[in-house]
Amino acid sequence: MKDFIRLTILSCVVIGLVASVAYAEVEKPKSITFMVGGTWLLPENGEEIPEEGYEALTGIDLILNHPPHNEYFQKLDLAFATGDVPDVFVSDASRYMRLAKAGALYDMTELYENSRMKDNMVNQDFVEASLIDGRLYGIPYERGNGTLLYVRGDWLEKLGLDPPKNYEEFLNMLRAFKHNNPDGLKPEEVIPITAPGLANKEYPMDIYFREFYWDATPDYILKDGEWVDGMLEPNMKDALKRMRDAYAEGLIDTEIITNQTSTCRDKFYSGVVGAFNYWAGYWADRLYNNTVPNVPHVKVVGVPALEESFYVERPPGLMLMSSQVENPEGIFEYWMELLNDMGPGQNNFTFGVEGRSYEMVDGVRVFLPTKVNPDVPYNKVFINPALVVTKWKPEFKMDPLSPASYEMFQKYSKQYGLPSDSEKLSELQVEINVIKMSYISKIVFAELTIEDGLQQYADEIQKYNEVVLADMNK
Repeated sequence: MKDFIRLTILSCVVIGLVASVAYAEVEKPKSITFMVGGTWLLPENGEEIPEEGYEALTGIDLILNHPPHNEYFQKLDLAFATGDVPDVFVSDASRYMRLAKAGALYDMTELYENSRMKDNMVNQDFVEASLIDGRLYGIPYERGNGTLLYVRGDWLEKLGLDPPKNYEEFLNMLRAFKHNNPDGLKPEEVIPITAPGLANKEYPMDIYFREFYWDATPDYILKDGEWVDGMLEPNMKDALKRMRDAYAEGLIDTEIITNQTSTCRDKFYSGVVGAFNYWAGYWADRLYNNTVPNVPHVKVVGVPALEESFYVERPPGLMLMSSQVENPEGIFEYWMELLNDMGPGQNNFTFGVEGRSYEMVDGVRVFLPTKVNPDVPYNKVFINPALVVTKWKPEFKMDPLSPASYEMFQKYSKQYGLPSDSEKLSELQVEINVIKMSYISKIVFAELTIEDGLQQYADEIQKYNEVVLADMNK
């Protein structure tokens, strides 16, 4: 099988997908250990496909360490604690920063600056968003993606409305959904807009309710080179007023505080939700496919960000290299470069191996059925093909609504950088976020005035901010 894969990939090289995969300038690694969680194909679903594809492409033994998704970070921390550190691995933003500060990651700044990969990047925003003190310890390989506003397009059509361009039109749309419902629903039956909370439990906290936050955020943010508490910035007061007024008018889901993303989806599927800010891409098709059995005439439409606001793109997915590797230049060339080579390497990490995870139909990549469910095709093997960070534009088959959703989000999104790497914040993050969300709820639900609520928040958070902000700004 490996010989077949090698021949398949070499044939791709011959027809010009990449100029060369042999790098004479550096020593070729004999093996590379790679640790990854649930973003790679699961063991029962073909994890060996991209692994064997990589080995056939490079002749390097890929030693895959693939713990269960919910155990990944525990296993990664254990690997560093025991000294059994993989050569390359993926991580979340907070660990990335802590590991870099601790000297556990290889500084790839110069390797990147002198690489072919730099010219391959669609823009340098992904790299800029990954810098720590101006240095690059992680290579972006996948866009962070984010959420955009999905609305009931069939309701817009029946009401004679265009997608809202600004906040006033957005509110009028919600009012029309509630009071002039084209499906004949009573006002008390309609949820004009739903969300899994008034703030997200994780960074970025403002991602799901962009239509109300605008330029505000409850997160800690950099302002004029110094970290500050976004909850105490003047623009947060305006955001809270927008949410408070809309909630008082009955335009926001009354169960928003107890909502999970799953309950929001279920409400949308039932046909009573008019607007829902949710993940860009294939969720457009999922929302449609799961709603149409209940509402055959449904149309799900992603709309541009409001003129006053923008969509939030999370920091990109990063591939990290241990500072303990013996041949960093070789691993960079034969692993990092191949992630973003716009040729066979990136194709393997994205689509896998032709005939096993995808096939070519009239020049278009079409994913084959998964091993675990022949009724469901693969949608990636590691990198999401719609979220590549390079200029590579592979032809592949997508569900009908996904391309427009991705395009809409990427056109109207703003790249967010890394959160603070403060150890004190990491220790206190859960407690702090509970306090933030508690006061947002009390203010929006009119249990406290905006002024009293923010003052009480400032008083309660002071002991935390004294510690956290001092650590951030040291």
